Amino acid sequence: MTATVVQLDLPPDWSCWLELQQTADGAYAGKAELREGAAQRCVLVIAQQPSREAALERLKFRAEYFIQEWAMRQRRGAVPPR
Repeated sequence: MTATVVQLDLPPDWSCWLELQQTADGAYAGKAELREGAAQRCVLVIAQQPSREAALERLKFRAEYFIQEWAMRQRRGAVPPR
C-alpha cells in the first residue's frame, strides 16, 4: 500500500493520509491517518467496502465525526491543545 493525501474538505490545518488496498475479491480496505498540523490525532481503519468510492465515503464520514468530537472535547478541556 502507498499512502496518499486525500482531500476531504477538512477544517483548516487538518490533513488526511490514506493507504487503500484492493482485495482479491475486489473490495477496498485500508487505514487513514488524521493530522492536525504536524500532530497525529487519529488512525482510522477502513473495513472492506464494495468500491473505492464507498471506502472514501466511509473515510469522509468517520473523519468528520472524529474532528467534530475532537473539537468538542477541546472546548471542554478534555484534550490538551496543540
